[in-house]
Amino acid sequence: MLKKGSFVPLYYQLKEELKEKIVSGEWEPETCIPSIRELCAIYGISTTTAKQAISELVQEGLLYSVQGKGTFVSVPQWPMEYKETTYITDEMRLASRVRALGHEFWAEVLTIDRVRASNLVSAYLTIENDSEVLRIRRLKKADGVPMLIETTFMSPDVASGIEEADLSRSLFRILRDGHDILLTKSDETFRPVFLDSLEAELLGQKVGSLAMLNERISYAETSTPILYAKSLIRGDMCKTYIDLTNMRKVKEMVVNASSF
Repeated sequence: MLKKGSFVPLYYQLKEELKEKIVSGEWEPETCIPSIRELCAIYGISTTTAKQAISELVQEGLLYSVQGKGTFVSVPQWPMEYKETTYITDEMRLASRVRALGHEFWAEVLTIDRVRASNLVSAYLTIENDSEVLRIRRLKKADGVPMLIETTFMSPDVASGIEEADLSRSLFRILRDGHDILLTKSDETFRPVFLDSLEAELLGQKVGSLAMLNERISYAETSTPILYAKSLIRGDMCKTYIDLTNMRKVKEMVVNASSF
């Protein structure tokens, strides 16, 4: 259920919950979703809140409305994403690359809470549906300029007490130094998206601005996932290259100082 009084607005919480139902396949294409009135009754929210969540999902192309009939799940669009497996070292982390160019880089913690894992998060972390997971939202900045919003999910049992750590620091180093967990590999996907109102506000952009969504499942020495994270990166602060010669996909968020 939605958390009233949270830093995250109710409409955005509802939007995330409905998006999860769509992305996970719980709501199949052409499914008629609950009406505004039904959503208000289910989640205890106002009509304005429900309408804003639905409106932004329509703008993103995940839903469409038919006058007099209702709102439906859109047929999936042609996939504009690509996937790569990244082998992690401390030097290749985004923070390390930014600092190597002489810039400051740090994370502002937005929220830390425990939630029930959605079907999608459960599948990514290979845990039971509805298990409790730790969710960490952070806003990462370069030279004080908002660069990306990162949301990380992990089982509380993986690194007990990690929520008490200074999470403005590198999660890679916190896991390595405080919990003897060395992340070595990530399966990552990338796709272009448009910023909604909350995301745009946090990143200092206009609503509808282009961004890159990076989703990754990170592992240590075993095949068991340690964490699932999604980063929403400003479109003007990242670049993506496709090597068509070797049919590899290579991401480069920071090339040089002009990337900022």
